[in-house]
Amino acid sequence: MDADGNVREWAAASLGAWTFVQQMLADLTKTVIEDATSERELLEGLSVLAKVTALCTEMTVEADPQRPRFFEMSTDTRLLGGSNPDGRYLLAMIRGDRTYRVIGSRGDSAYLGFQVLAGSGMNPRRMAAYLSDRELHCSRGTFNFVLSAHEPAPEVLGAAQWVQIPADATSIVVREYIADFDSELAAMMTIECLDSRPAEPLSDPALAETFTAMAWTIVKLITLHRTIKPELLTRPNVLVTAEAAELGSADTTPDNLYMIGSFALDSDETLVLEFTPPDTRYWNVALESVWHECVAPRRQGGSVTNAGVRPDSAGQVRIAIGARDFGHGHWLDTGGRRRGFVVVRWLDNPQAPTVRSTVVRGAP
Repeated sequence: MDADGNVREWAAASLGAWTFVQQMLADLTKTVIEDATSERELLEGLSVLAKVTALCTEMTVEADPQRPRFFEMSTDTRLLGGSNPDGRYLLAMIRGDRTYRVIGSRGDSAYLGFQVLAGSGMNPRRMAAYLSDRELHCSRGTFNFVLSAHEPAPEVLGAAQWVQIPADATSIVVREYIADFDSELAAMMTIECLDSRPAEPLSDPALAETFTAMAWTIVKLITLHRTIKPELLTRPNVLVTAEAAELGSADTTPDNLYMIGSFALDSDETLVLEFTPPDTRYWNVALESVWHECVAPRRQGGSVTNAGVRPDSAGQVRIAIGARDFGHGHWLDTGGRRRGFVVVRWLDNPQAPTVRSTVVRGAP
């Protein structure tokens, strides 16, 4: 109330939206409690919910599309949403009514792609534009492209590559896959808004919209185990092929082919995957918790790329997934988890190979 005893009506929309965020976090906490099958899963689920909230705050409340920057969505301790642990994910928030320039150096990593996402509020996110490294114009290892709804004037575009974006564009996601972190040079880039305007005071409607977007993004990331092929949890230790579109066009790119499954293993069991890799420049196998948080690769060996394992004399690769290394193949450590997900990525969308999966007990 104010000094005269009147009820204040300040920030009514934002307070309502913040109440919605609070209720959503309470509901998602119940979801984690309901879906966890052990104390460890509950602890990891609560941790993921906290990390997702932090990430979504950075993506929404902290972002400024008129003064954008690329920030790391994934770190060694924050590998959420089924991200590729053998890579980098950068994000910059943009607006469809502005013009942006991205400049950088390509490096020599296995893959680099730029994905423009669109859709806001209650409208589903979608991929609105995609620039792969096969299409990216590079001159002496550097690139320069402009994003805008309409083709810029020649004096603005210059020698840059033009990428058209829709009026409801919201972000640009950079995906970079790295087969060997010790030898490959990662890309570097910056983004600039070419027609930014003076900053306006924060408004109630704008903050309310931001809080609402934040809440729904949290929901999406913490409930992936319920929305992306949840039936796999009831049919463990078998991988199925999934085109990028099946996993959500906003979360994947069309030049990736996936195989996904769940594992359910006792401490003395190993899930052995056997396959002949297709002729592609990059592939990897990664383990995830039931909450689709990747098992930290640099600390625990929860993933491997084509650069990390050699096929045998017959051209076959054997990946051994389990809590202990019993010598069945290249070992991926579950960290003692009894269940979780397995994801295989094949770059350049090759024909899916046959992957044989077998559960064995003890040493060979």
